[in-house]
Formats: sequence, C-alpha cells, structure tokens
Amino acid sequence: MKIGLIGNMNNNNFALMRYFRDLGEDAHLLLYTNDGQGTLNHFKPESDTWEIEKWLPYIHQTEIPNAPVAALDFPLSWLMGYRSVIRAKIGLQDTFVRPVSKGQICHAYKGYDCLIASGITPATLMRTNMKLDIFYPYANNVEFLNAGEFVRRLSVAKKLTKRVLKWIQIKQKEGIRQASKTLNFEQGMTQNTLKNIGVNPIILAIPMVYSGNKLPYEPPNDRLTNAYRMISTSSISILHHARLLWKNNGKFSDEDWRFESKNSDWFIRAFSKFISLRPNAHPRLFIAEYGPDVEATKELVSELAITDYVTWLPKMQRRELMWLLSRVSIVVGEFYDVPKMTWGGTGWEALASGKPLLQGFNFKDGEFEEIFGYPSPPMLSVRREKDILKHLLEITDHPEKIEEIGKGAREWFNHYNGIGLAKQWLNLLIKPDIDVTQLDIQTLNTSVEA
Repeated sequence: MKIGLIGNMNNNNFALMRYFRDLGEDAHLLLYTNDGQGTLNHFKPESDTWEIEKWLPYIHQTEIPNAPVAALDFPLSWLMGYRSVIRAKIGLQDTFVRPVSKGQICHAYKGYDCLIASGITPATLMRTNMKLDIFYPYANNVEFLNAGEFVRRLSVAKKLTKRVLKWIQIKQKEGIRQASKTLNFEQGMTQNTLKNIGVNPIILAIPMVYSGNKLPYEPPNDRLTNAYRMISTSSISILHHARLLWKNNGKFSDEDWRFESKNSDWFIRAFSKFISLRPNAHPRLFIAEYGPDVEATKELVSELAITDYVTWLPKMQRRELMWLLSRVSIVVGEFYDVPKMTWGGTGWEALASGKPLLQGFNFKDGEFEEIFGYPSPPMLSVRREKDILKHLLEITDHPEKIEEIGKGAREWFNHYNGIGLAKQWLNLLIKPDIDVTQLDIQTLNTSVEA
C-alpha cells in the first residue's frame, strides 16, 4: 500500500513514515514548502535522525505551503500570496508563501492509495475534490479553525482579510468532515472543537517519536559535550526544552490566555524554592532558548537569584535533544491549567527516553483510563505549581525513584505508543469500512493486526 503523509509539523509524519516502512508499507513523506522554515526550522527530517541518508528516497518536497493561500483559487490566492511577500519583507512574518494551482495539488497528492495529513490539507483538497483517509490536528483547537493564533489573527484582520480567513475556516471545516477518519488525542478543547463541527474523532495518539533512532555513544558536538560535563558533576540534572510560553502579551483575554499559556514560570518558581530547601542538592537546570518568553524567563531566573544553577541551551534539533534526554535525570513538560489536556512532543520524547516527566495532568482519578482505554503513564503529575516542588523534593530525597519511574515510562511508551501505535493507525487504513461511531476503543488499543 502506497501511503502519502502530508506535512511534518513536530516531525510527526516523519516518525510515522519510518514506523510504516518498518512495518513493510510503502510510506512517503510529502513536505510543505514552509515545513522546517522560520521559527520551526528544527522540524526537518534531518533534524530528527542521525541516519538521514537511509530515509531520503522516501521524502519529497512539494510546492504546497501549509498556509491559508493553499486553500484559495485565483485571484484571491495571488492577492494573499502578494500580501505574504510584503509582510515578510517588512518583518511581520518569518517567511512568505506562494499560491498554488489545482494542477500542482493533483501532481503532489495523486498516485497514493491513502493520504494522511494535518495542517491546511483538508481545505486544500476541497479545491480538487480529493479527500483525506486520516486527518489529525497538530494544534490545540485545530489549526486554521479555532487554534489560538489563527483566531487572534482573525480578530485583528481588516475587513477583506477577515472575510477570506472566515471562508478558509469554512473550507477547513468541510474538508475535515469529508476525511474518512479523524484521530485526536487531546480531549479538552480540541475534542470539543471537532465535535462542534459534527466530527466524531477516534481517540488515538500520534506515534510522533521514532524509537528506532540510533544515538551516538559519545557527545556528537561541542555544545552537547559541555552539557554532558555539567550533567556529570550535578546530583540531579533537569531538562526544560518545551516552548517557553507564560506571559500574556496583551493580545489575548484572560480567559483565552488560560487555554494558551504553558505556565512555564511555575517550574522556575518551584525550582527556586527547591534550591532554598535543599541547598546541598547541586542541581543543574538546562533550559532551551525556545518560545516567545525566553527573555522574560531569563529575567525571572535573574530575579530569583538562581542564575548559577541554570544553563541556557540554543534551540536544538530533536536528534540532539534525544541524545541529551538519554543523559539527564528528569524532564520538564508543560503545565496547561486546562482539564483533560494531554502532553505534546516534549512529553512523548521524555517517555520514549525512559525519563520521569514533570507534566501538567488535569484528569480526575480514573478519568484518563476511562477515556483512552489504557492507564496513564508513570510520570510526575502536576495540577498546581506546588506539585512541582513536592516532586522535586521527593526525587531528591529518594533518588531511586528516578530509575523506577523512568523504567516504567519507557515500558509504557513501548506498549502504548511507538510501533505498536503505528500498527493501530495502519489497521484503520487496512479496514477503511470500519464504523468509527461504533468503534470499541479498548479493542482498537489492545487488539490490532500486526
């Protein structure tokens, strides 16, 4: 079966392509023109593997961007494309995107038995009467529909642009409805958005971290060598590589900001208290310079007088992060203050690496297993800022828990994610007539064909 995987946000489809090929399927990654560009330049296939030559024959660059212009016909497409060029030239956006014709869309996406995508593809395919076999959202609240940045852009747009963006919302909605299946793991606002447009998604995670990567034994570059020296001299090493996002820039209401903020400052404040309570612990906190609130976080670190305990890392490729993850003690995720919000790439990377994950986890007792059909992973669950300090103290006082929780996390990942999860996705393609409204999620999660 020839499978086309469209787009590579978070390197999701590159991971899925490799799993599918490991399972014997003819899977290909079809890149958007703006994949791995601008602030997302670390989301490139070559950033996610030390063996890129092995996979290059199955990676194809298309002429289709992951942007509203891809959903538009002439003349609107040309007007939006020209606007994009102007905005890029005056610094209002990182890159510009060009309009595409129906012929270019057909050339890029025809010839595959199955198409899987996230991003703008549902709306794009509406132009050619094609549809997806599987759509899955990568953004909370669904990209180009109700995702925070798109909604904010819509709210400040001028009259004509606003009409175009609203039309794109309509096309994205129709395209998602037409997809044979929609998969979704985030059971808060994303699930609500999909159900509000009449889509009943299958509750299934994305196998977004490829566990078959081979890591170099020695540090592969100078910055990792320096980081490893610091890890070797600390009693507990902590990696925070999630996007720093906690300070409202005034573009969001308080209620909207609650759904956007990762509350990254919770950990910084808790870490400061931890240092004062365990002055002899010799911790080392590594923070990646990633996200809009890097400078605000540096100011907070300075204000709390914990600079000597913090090492700032440049934004890294995932293959570098996975090497670093294999050496640190624990990993910091995100702390959304929203019910039933699950974790993203940072969390999956930690679980795949067999490391204790400090992660926001706002589920009632037993609720996660009731929704997903399997237990939640072993991790350091956080509902409020004070939970972070409690976990840091416990891990320090009982260091054997680091290995215990990490081992359980890796076993959980191998059983419920990774190639086992890829088999479940493949099963949905092999059985296209399955009635998803009657699907027994427990059966799908545990009894799939190899």
